[in-house]
Amino acid sequence: MACDILQSIKIDNNYKSFTDRYFTKRYIIDFNGIKNNDIMIMFHSNRVALLCLAPSHFFFKNNNNYKLNFSVGNIDRLSNTVKGKSKKGGQMLTPKSVICKIDYEDGTSFDVPSCMKSTLIEVNEQLVSDPHLLRKKPDADGFIAILLSSIAISDATKNELLSYEDYIKVIDRLTK
Repeated sequence: MACDILQSIKIDNNYKSFTDRYFTKRYIIDFNGIKNNDIMIMFHSNRVALLCLAPSHFFFKNNNNYKLNFSVGNIDRLSNTVKGKSKKGGQMLTPKSVICKIDYEDGTSFDVPSCMKSTLIEVNEQLVSDPHLLRKKPDADGFIAILLSSIAISDATKNELLSYEDYIKVIDRLTK
């Protein structure tokens, strides 16, 4: 009586992604008063935050070709280098600091702000070679940047922003 072990167990293919398991999603609606300029920040318990575009961002309604430009003003975000445990050398950010520009083929563009006081740890360099990750996996491999802030700022920002449940309620109300 042979028993195939793979057939003896039920495999659930509904695995949560790494970010769904370990990060808390928070949302900003209409950042800077711009309609549908919605941002998602995913917070880890160690204060690391991932900056992403929220699913309701106007970017996802525009199907034009695009590229990400991490050179903003006199600053090249790609040249950001941090060293050591204290992340020395990271670029300091305010909530309105621009992380990158998304440039469309037709010449239009928009800025992606950091949305919180923090230090830029790293930008997602994969988006330069494969910008479509931003559209395909916006809350995983398509994150825009990794930010780090103090415990107090991280907790305060997390408390000010919308939870996933509140975000869904607001989006549902706005689309009706």
